[in-house]
Amino acid sequence: MLTFLDILNRLLGYFNIQDKAKGKAFTIVAFIANFYLLYVAIQGLRYSGYRIQGLLFLAAFLVLEYFITLNFFYYYTNKQLKFDISPKIEKALGGNQAQVKAAENKLAQNTMSGPASGLFEDDKLLPTAVLVSASQQANLDALVERLVQQGNLAANYSGLDEHAVARVAQKTHQPVSALGALVELPFFELRQESGQLLVYAGVNSLSAVAVATIQRVGLLPVKAAQNEYQLAVAHVYLTGGESKQMGRRSLIVKHEPYGVTVQLAYRAHDTNK
Repeated sequence: MLTFLDILNRLLGYFNIQDKAKGKAFTIVAFIANFYLLYVAIQGLRYSGYRIQGLLFLAAFLVLEYFITLNFFYYYTNKQLKFDISPKIEKALGGNQAQVKAAENKLAQNTMSGPASGLFEDDKLLPTAVLVSASQQANLDALVERLVQQGNLAANYSGLDEHAVARVAQKTHQPVSALGALVELPFFELRQESGQLLVYAGVNSLSAVAVATIQRVGLLPVKAAQNEYQLAVAHVYLTGGESKQMGRRSLIVKHEPYGVTVQLAYRAHDTNK
């Protein structure tokens, strides 16, 4: 009985797997394990007293192989076959529409929110223009890879499948980033080095590396801004990476280098000192 419930749970799991990597691994495991049913079916068909059981196991093998084949095309080719009945079954079972809707809304967000390096009033924040050198790009790529490996960053479209991502793209009329909403880096700070204002970022303060150079603050060159204001970094958001946007018939995948969007807080220098 427990084995039957476990098999049923895995079968129903095919229709509601939102994590694509998990779905790929599950498909491979299921494909290999399913041949045990074929082996049992063949053994049963060899003996007259067990042929009914053999036919039942054979039917179970064919049904599971059908869904495994659908999953293979879905997860490894991003295609959905015409005879795929999974959406109908998911609809009949209700699915987890609330969770999917919440993930879609999160993916559609493009607002700058997140833990700031202190609390600053919005009218005291300035956008910046930054330059990322080749070495800084390598540092940023390594930081992203480390965040992914540690499970602190997931560039997986919030776990949504191709159909959900397409709905978000159609709704926003903009490319949908695999990062989802703007992601703030765990640690960041400004450092003055060799006459340049650099942005350092990392998993923490001990691992911080240079990821960008500030070129302009608002409409001012960085030197003029430093002469006029006291500056502090308020937000450093990760941008770029993989994204998808609607083409004529299907989603188009694009890849851009990772970058950062930096906001600085400012206040006038104290002239009384």
